[in-house]
Amino acid sequence: MYRNSQGHRCDINVSTEAMYAATRREGFNDVVRGRILSGNFFLLKENYENYFIKAQKVRRLIANDFVNVFNSGVDVLLTPTTLSEAVPYMEFIKEDNRTRSAQGDIFTQAVNMAGLPAVSVPMALSNQGLPIGLQFIGRAFCDQQLLTVAKWFEKQVQFPVIQLQEIMGDCSSVFENDLASVSLKQ
Repeated sequence: MYRNSQGHRCDINVSTEAMYAATRREGFNDVVRGRILSGNFFLLKENYENYFIKAQKVRRLIANDFVNVFNSGVDVLLTPTTLSEAVPYMEFIKEDNRTRSAQGDIFTQAVNMAGLPAVSVPMALSNQGLPIGLQFIGRAFCDQQLLTVAKWFEKQVQFPVIQLQEIMGDCSSVFENDLASVSLKQ
């Protein structure tokens, strides 16, 4: 396996196509591969009218709902980021996390479909010491306003600085790179 600053790359050197295929097979989990394959399926010529056009209409309805909310005088929306606290890394990397990933995306999907800016900010630690986050959603092209509100919120909450050494201590065998000197700073 070859690692560079761009991410994972398989060391198969039979052909470029074989290396790409192996890299994608090794580097993407089942959820990511499933999303890529379903995206390709829905964009096929014979499926374009039945799926893609209908999806675009639904996307437009979602975007219009956000426009209506923001036109009613709301500047920034505040929602949960996920249904629960963050999942410990060792649990997250388990093979079957398709359901968890679908559930985890429930609060962020509509924003992505509407093409709006959003930022998730940690607000507290759960009883297990894992982050719980809130998502701020802004008007289209009002990224600066959104980031200003998020920065203000971070100062108000004073979420503790997380040291990666503490988090990664139990997972050191999972990673090939030495992350011992890395920490998040405010």
